[in-house]
Order: sequence, then C-alpha cells, then structure tokens
Amino acid sequence: MFKPVYAFPIFCLLLLFVACGSPETSTTAESQTEPVSAQDMTSSALTTAIAASAEPPYDPVALLAELETAVSLWQSQAVGQYQVTVRHRRGSWNVQIFALTVENGRVVDSEHTCFPQQDCILQEVDPETLTIEALFETADAVIALNDPETEISFNPTYGYPNTVSYQDGIWTLEGFKLLEDE
Repeated sequence: MFKPVYAFPIFCLLLLFVACGSPETSTTAESQTEPVSAQDMTSSALTTAIAASAEPPYDPVALLAELETAVSLWQSQAVGQYQVTVRHRRGSWNVQIFALTVENGRVVDSEHTCFPQQDCILQEVDPETLTIEALFETADAVIALNDPETEISFNPTYGYPNTVSYQDGIWTLEGFKLLEDE
C-alpha cells in the first residue's frame, strides 16, 4: 500500500526550492495584489501538502456499516461448505497458515503450518476461530477497539472478510473455494 508520507518530504523540499528561487513580483497596473513572501508561500505550500497527504480519519461507524453489509451478503449466499486458507499473525508470532474445510459453520478438517517453515513455531490457535463466521465476529471486536490503524476489507462477491488488521494482529483470507453440497 502506498503511503503518501514518503513523498511528503520530497514534495516539501521541491516547494521550498521553487518558492525560494522565484523572482520578486512587481506591482503593475494589472495586478493590485501584494507580493507574497517566500516564507508565506512555503508555509502555504506545506499546509496544503500536509492536508493533501493525510489519510482519511478512522471511522468505526462506517466500518460497522460495511461489516453489516458484508455479513448480509455472506448470509444471502447460504454457503454451506467451503475451503479457505487463513494467514494469521500476532505480535512476535511467525505467520500461522491454516487450511480449513468448513461445513455449516464448523471446521471438519484443518491443516496448520507456519512461515518461514525452517524456523517457525506453531502457535495454539483454535481453527474454529478462523471460520468466516468467526472472522466476522473478530472484525466486530477489532472495530470496537477504536484502533486508528484498523483496516478491514471484504470480498465483493461473497462478503467474507479479505483482511482484518489492527496494531496487534492480522487475518488474511486466501484461496476461498465453494464446495458442492453433498
């Protein structure tokens, strides 16, 4: 994800050089405005740059509305069986990878690995907490934390959470596959 914070110092320096190197403006009959000092121009440019580069404020109400819409979409699909891979990481953990088969909201098969495999430590995580239904609850709990670093995205077709992320943890769904009802 591109962070405008990296471009901000370069942009400010460019504005400073342009503002400091510009020739004095002269007052003519056509222009009755006062000349603007280089310091005023720089200050104005910095203010504009800061406002333009700021990320939108964290809005838990909007995230809750997105969550409700996603849950409704998921429930309207009436998905009975699916397979999904969930990557989960918290604090100092290695990335935990779970391949789940879920029927009627319950895990019927799971495989747990971690990355990087040569050094990783498998953490105790209940696979039932990684079903799509449980991840909706996780998303709700994360929103309630009011952490401004919260990022949640949803699949536009089925509504399940693609990513639930906040300062202390991240859940990413990969490889979702519907299974035929038998």
